[in-house]
Amino acid sequence: MRIRMADIYLVEIPYKQAYKTSTNMTKKGRHVLLRVELEDGTEGWGETGIISQRYPAEGDSPETIFAVLEHYFCPALIGMCPLVPAVIMEVLDRALRGHQFAKCAIDHALLDLQGKILGTSVSNLLGGSHRNEYDVSRSLPIDKPEKVANRALQLRDEGYKRLTLKGVGNVTEDYAVFHAVRKALGEGFELEIDPNGAYDAPSAVNLLRKLEQLDLYAVEQPTAGNDLRALSEVKSKVSVSVIADESVFTTRDLREIIKLDAADTICLKPFKNGGILASRKLQHAAECSGLRVSTGSMHPFGIGTAALHIFAAGISDLMTAGYGSPSERFADDVVDEASYRFENGTVKINNDRPGLGVLVNKSKVQRYTSKYASVSQRNGAIQ
Repeated sequence: MRIRMADIYLVEIPYKQAYKTSTNMTKKGRHVLLRVELEDGTEGWGETGIISQRYPAEGDSPETIFAVLEHYFCPALIGMCPLVPAVIMEVLDRALRGHQFAKCAIDHALLDLQGKILGTSVSNLLGGSHRNEYDVSRSLPIDKPEKVANRALQLRDEGYKRLTLKGVGNVTEDYAVFHAVRKALGEGFELEIDPNGAYDAPSAVNLLRKLEQLDLYAVEQPTAGNDLRALSEVKSKVSVSVIADESVFTTRDLREIIKLDAADTICLKPFKNGGILASRKLQHAAECSGLRVSTGSMHPFGIGTAALHIFAAGISDLMTAGYGSPSERFADDVVDEASYRFENGTVKINNDRPGLGVLVNKSKVQRYTSKYASVSQRNGAIQ
C-alpha cells in the first residue's frame, strides 16, 4: 500500500471581520491544503497556514509552503507506505531542515491516511483523549477600548469563559483596552493579553505590573520571539504566568527556554511546530521540565481544526485551548462534517470517525483555490 499522488491547494477564505494584531492586518485566511492518495484510492487530507507573514521565525509564507511541498516534500512521498508517519517525518527532517509549516500538512495527511487504513481515529492511534469536551478561549483583534469591551461582553454571553486581548506595544493604549474590558466583564472573568512580541522587557514589565492589579490571568509573548533573554527578564520580574509562543518552534527553542527559565507555559500549534507528532515531542519535553502547555491555532479551516482538537485533547494538563471552530472567524469552510462540534464556547469531540474524522467538500476546495499543483512522480525528490 503506497502513496500514488499528492494534490496541493492554496485556498483563500475571507474573514468575517479583518483580524488585526501588532504584526499584521489579515482580511482572509490563506491556507495550504494537501490531499494524498494511495494506490487503492484512499485519500488523506492535511492543512497548514500562517496568519501573518511576520509571524514565523523562518520567514515562511503560503507561497513558500506551497513551493516546498510541490518541489521537495510531496515528490519524496510518492511510493512510500503511509503506515509509518513518524519515520517519514524524520526522512523529511533530514532531507530539508526547517519548514515546519509545510511539514505540518504532510503530518496531518499521513495520520489521516493511517487512521483510515486501520479504521480508527488519529486520537486512538496516539493513545487516546484525556477529555472529550473542553472550553476554549477567544482572542480579540486590536480596536478602540469601547469596541473591544463591547465585543468581550458579546463573547461572554455566547459562552466563552476566557478571552485574550491583543496588545499594540503601547503601555497607555494596551492598559486602556484591558481596563475597559475588565470594567465591562467585572472581576473573576479570566483575561489574558498577547502583544505578539511588541514590547521590550522594561516596557512589558511596566504594563504587566499595572495589569496584575486588574487580575490579569496570563501574558503571551510580551517580547520579541527571538529574544529569550528579554522574555526571561520579564518572567523574573512579574508574578503573572508567562507563555512563550513565537519563541518556540523547535526542540532547540524549547531547550533555550528551559535553560533561561523564560516561560511558565509554552503555546503549541501544529501548524507552526511541524504537525501533531512534532508538537507531541515538544509537549512531552515541556511537561518533563515542569512547564505547562497551552494550544493556539493560527486559525485553521476544518481539516486543521480537527487535527488541533485531537492534539489538545491528548494533553493531560492543558492550560488553555485557543480555538473552537472556523465558524468563529471565517465566512465559510471546506469541511461538511467533522469529528468535533463547537457551540457556546465549548468543543465536543467524537472519536468514532476514522482518521482526522473530516468530510472535505471538494467543490468548496476548488471554489476557494487560487493555486493548484499535482505531484505523481518521484522526479525532483530529494534522495
